[in-house]
Amino acid sequence: MKDLDLTGLVSARICHDLASPIGALVNGADLISELEPGTAADELALVAQSARRAAAILKFHRLAFGSTGDAEARMSHRELHSRVEQVLTSPRVSLEWEPAENGEISVPAARLAALMLLTARAALGRGGVLAMIPGSKRDLSMVVRATGPQIRLTNEQRRYLAGDLDADLPSRQVEFALMVPVARHAGAQVRLDVSETALTLEAAPV
Repeated sequence: MKDLDLTGLVSARICHDLASPIGALVNGADLISELEPGTAADELALVAQSARRAAAILKFHRLAFGSTGDAEARMSHRELHSRVEQVLTSPRVSLEWEPAENGEISVPAARLAALMLLTARAALGRGGVLAMIPGSKRDLSMVVRATGPQIRLTNEQRRYLAGDLDADLPSRQVEFALMVPVARHAGAQVRLDVSETALTLEAAPV
């Protein structure tokens, strides 16, 4: 797969995920324009909620799909935790976070962690628990685990995670294709282990 094709898929993925909250912003604004002054409290709350959701998605996708820039740059685990929790959790998906909140992680490792969590989240067909588990003190040593009543991982997704990008790749699954090149660029490799109720992605420096 050409780099240009992969870039287009990333762009399509971001547009897809932002369509819903931005559409809600537009609908809320339309409702407010039809109301009497001073009667738009519920509609303003809807607009504010949608705006916060859109902003959270942009921040998370900028980390997962954007350039890491300076390889020496670092971010706090608290910030990474916040970005992940705002986008990947839901009433059916909870997050367990073991890294110390006052610790730091390199931005390339944080990008890899975001992609690992996004991939694991996609496998939770009927909801469950996402867990972020640190390995050794080195940034690139980490484990992401998804557990739930049903783990969904197609043969195509397995091929993407193995670095085979020849098959047709939907934009909604672009994180599967980015895993290998991002890990390689950061100096790591990711091992996959999957069963009917659990998916584990283990990153280690090479």
